[in-house]
Amino acid sequence: MTVRSPEEVARQIFGPEDPASVERWVQYWGESEKRNSRLLEPFQRLVLLDFHQKQVLDIGCGTGGLGNLISRDCQLYVGGNYHRHVLQFAHPGPHRCYVQCNGTGLPFQDQVFDYIFAFDVIEHLVGGRSWQIDFLKELRRTLQPLGMIFLTTPNFWYPYEGHTNLYFPQYLPASWRDRYIGWRNPGFLKEHNSFSAIKLLTPRRLRECLKKSRLTFLHDLPCGLDRKEFVRHSPLRGQLAYAGLSWYLHAEFWGILVRQEDRSALRLKLLKNWHYRESRLSQATPAEFKPLIDFGTQSFAHQLAEGWYCDERDEHSFRWMTKEASCYLESRDEVRYLRLAGYSPHANHFEVWVDTIRVGEHAVPAESQFQVEYLIPFQETSHRIFQIRITCNRVCRPENARDRRQLGLMIFSIGLV
Repeated sequence: MTVRSPEEVARQIFGPEDPASVERWVQYWGESEKRNSRLLEPFQRLVLLDFHQKQVLDIGCGTGGLGNLISRDCQLYVGGNYHRHVLQFAHPGPHRCYVQCNGTGLPFQDQVFDYIFAFDVIEHLVGGRSWQIDFLKELRRTLQPLGMIFLTTPNFWYPYEGHTNLYFPQYLPASWRDRYIGWRNPGFLKEHNSFSAIKLLTPRRLRECLKKSRLTFLHDLPCGLDRKEFVRHSPLRGQLAYAGLSWYLHAEFWGILVRQEDRSALRLKLLKNWHYRESRLSQATPAEFKPLIDFGTQSFAHQLAEGWYCDERDEHSFRWMTKEASCYLESRDEVRYLRLAGYSPHANHFEVWVDTIRVGEHAVPAESQFQVEYLIPFQETSHRIFQIRITCNRVCRPENARDRRQLGLMIFSIGLV
């Protein structure tokens, strides 16, 4: 297929007699990278996205703006788009490829992708609700366990309609919509033929589609917030959230979709749960939980729950724990053992729990190191987030009288093997 310039494609769509629409179309796709950067930013704030060693699908990728931003960090980035005349301007590269595909029948195997991006694409499925449900089912099918889908789509009930750049066309009777749009924005009809090609979702329809596809928002609200946070940011609108009306107030639904059965585990990855008072000194900000907390690498603050203290003298090779400490470890593959290494300055005895199940204990002589392994008591151990809890029976205060901490064991590393 001969690759034409964006100007040539636009003139074929709109005709040479409509230079304003030609210029607008060329500018829109020319700003794809900038637009995707703006869409990516709120998700980055929520989960501190880390694309290293991740397989990523960008469905509805357009000219590949998102791929230009993230593909060099990915193990594999795949951009998929239905319209060949747009996709031809996306350029493959190392770890980056593009395919023409239909969102209701994705040409990928099950459980392939760690992250899936679907920016403003679900409303373009002309088959309406049934196609939208099929689309979400396909996203779920190709999503890895503990994977995340980053979705945006306009809200039907918001009066300004972004595709047509007009107010209220979605509220008009079907026979009037195209007349109104043809009068105010004829270029839209030249590209899309009819407004009936845009299937905007209401809050109710979006909920139904998610339920039938067995997906759910990671947050309470489709704006990246839970209800308590929404009240704090916007007291009046927040009260409506508790009345079940907050979905109707947003220009666009955007949020992280996850498999229903993964929601509880994945909420541990939310930014607001990552930073604890004792852990502030760490500058580590990885997105994923890891199967190993090696305090020598500093990649651990987001995995620690209560009960940890920063190490002394600005060293980064261990953490003090209090009498009880918790953390989270994520397994991508099958694992069999929990390995714990550390040091006790005094005679101590500790016990270890994995997901509320006690897996073992160990007595430590004074001023001695230890490394122990405990069998993980579950058959299915891949793609899980385990909560690890350690308790010791003795704590003491540092020699410095001003230091009020209660210190138990030094922990060097804890991980799944």
